[in-house]
Amino acid sequence: MSWGVENQRRREGVMELMEISARIMKNNPNHVNEVRKSATGCWMEQMYGMLRCDFCDLSPDCPIREEQEWQEYLTKNNIVIEKNS
Repeated sequence: MSWGVENQRRREGVMELMEISARIMKNNPNHVNEVRKSATGCWMEQMYGMLRCDFCDLSPDCPIREEQEWQEYLTKNNIVIEKNS
């Protein structure tokens, strides 16, 4: 896995995350132990307070990616989910 450091935009994104991480840890060294789970289930949103799907390729079970793939599958196969209230 390369983290995309050969791509200028991805490299800037990784550097931005490193800066955010340093600030968070400086403000609260226990952040990792105290952080609450994000509503979306995204680890990046949980840890950094932001979604950056454009360069996040670290988690194969990403809930946002899974939902996107599921919606694409439904659309491709003309499947409509009806919710009974």
